[in-house]
Amino acid sequence: MSVRIVCDSPELAVECLEGARAIGLASEPSAAENWLAEAAAALARDPIVAAVIADRVTLSQLVELAHAARQSRSRAAIALVSSEPDTERLRDAALDLGITALPEVDPLLSALALLQAGARSPWAASIRALPTLDRGRLRLSMGQGARTGGQLQRAEGGHIHWRDDAEAEGVDVGRARDLAPALSALRETDTRTPRIESSVDGVDGAAVLDVLFGPRRALSDPASKNALEPYGIPLPLEELCASPSRAASEASRIGYPVRISLASPDLRLWDHPDLAIDMVDNAARVRDSYRQLIGVAKARLEPDSEAERILGVMVTATSEPRAQLGAHAWPLPHGRVALELGFADAHGAAAGDATLTVLPAPLASIERALRRLAGSALLLSGTAATRRTHVDAIGDVLLRLSAFVNDRREELESVELRPIALLLDGTVEVREARVQVSDAFERSLRTGSG
Repeated sequence: MSVRIVCDSPELAVECLEGARAIGLASEPSAAENWLAEAAAALARDPIVAAVIADRVTLSQLVELAHAARQSRSRAAIALVSSEPDTERLRDAALDLGITALPEVDPLLSALALLQAGARSPWAASIRALPTLDRGRLRLSMGQGARTGGQLQRAEGGHIHWRDDAEAEGVDVGRARDLAPALSALRETDTRTPRIESSVDGVDGAAVLDVLFGPRRALSDPASKNALEPYGIPLPLEELCASPSRAASEASRIGYPVRISLASPDLRLWDHPDLAIDMVDNAARVRDSYRQLIGVAKARLEPDSEAERILGVMVTATSEPRAQLGAHAWPLPHGRVALELGFADAHGAAAGDATLTVLPAPLASIERALRRLAGSALLLSGTAATRRTHVDAIGDVLLRLSAFVNDRREELESVELRPIALLLDGTVEVREARVQVSDAFERSLRTGSG
């Protein structure tokens, strides 16, 4: 049976046809105006379907493709050859969704050849028969442990053949430079974990809706936390204060030293880090910090918005973080939630140390997403027990966030948590939040008046 390959341009279809012929892969490449609809229809009929896309792909499209594959119990693969800056993150998210995602046509064809041949765990194949150069090219793509995935041997013309035993006829899977990313993608494709649903018991939906009800807007940090709190999102010990004396009183109650930070929906601390003062250790400094932050904030806001857009300051208990993450989540089709996850400290933000995945997902998938971060050692170093504690704590927050976004997908556009502080004792707390409310309220009014 030939493999159906849907492309978004005739040029890519020709390239797929020529590449497939070069390795003897039976294929049916074609160009389609609506590649997603064509691929979804093909998945309902065929066990393996691939797509090669040069245009920008959205995460929602990948969710639709993964949903079609899961519904038909078929295997989906995709080559994202776009030069857009977020393409690599989209490939990572596709792998998390169970789609074998690759950066180019030839590695995709190598992966399809292995899938068509029924190769199980080809990343565990023996490479002893390969020349030294090919072994070096493949070594990082091979899994650890026993060599139980057949054999890889070099054939004429520099191509690699895969066979499941010594007597079987070899299957051409391309050159080593194309086989290496194919093996990595097949190894990283998350097809083994079942889809899970995230939910939180005992949520007071009316209380959440009271906070979200209203026109399209970005909620302040205190209001965002009020909406998130019924979902069990861990929050620090803190209090919103609208006067210097109240701030000093709450600081004494919480216990020194404290953090004093501005509360305003227009001036977020991740954009204005100078609007927070750490390690404030007495009442006089609390009052001075209050006046200082309010004065700086008024100078930055439009004059007509000062009164209603500066809520006061947050007085927060001080706790030392081991690492600080940032999460940005928004709803996707079929009950899924997009998650952009990265480091929220200055170095991580400047380096763009972030990844993209889809929730809800098992903790093993969340750990795999964390490992894609360049600074993952801050989260996953130490003993196995320490690593499990950190993954469990971070994963619990993310799954609760996923449940909130999915439950309230009609009332909100996105949620941002920054930072999610991983504390030295292994617990986490969300220090600032922003919920972007959608236009659902206005739409309901228009529907009612119509």
